[in-house]
Amino acid sequence: MEASASFYLCPTCFNISESARECHGRQMIRCDPGTPSDERRKPLTDAEGHLKSHAPRWFLEAVGSLPTPQAHRAVPKAALA
Repeated sequence: MEASASFYLCPTCFNISESARECHGRQMIRCDPGTPSDERRKPLTDAEGHLKSHAPRWFLEAVGSLPTPQAHRAVPKAALA
């Protein structure tokens, strides 16, 4: 099993760090790009394969533009009814 290379990113200047810290007066965002073969490393596309964003899925999840995969699993089916 391959280890994931998570890191912290400043959303203002894109500075990176191995540990959580403050940058530009805000906490850095934890990013987990997954393993090299992870689908989250690819850009987001629609059903026809057209690019919706040039950013990889892991970045969009980290900045809150997409729900994380864990958020999808956390919602009970009864809550959706």
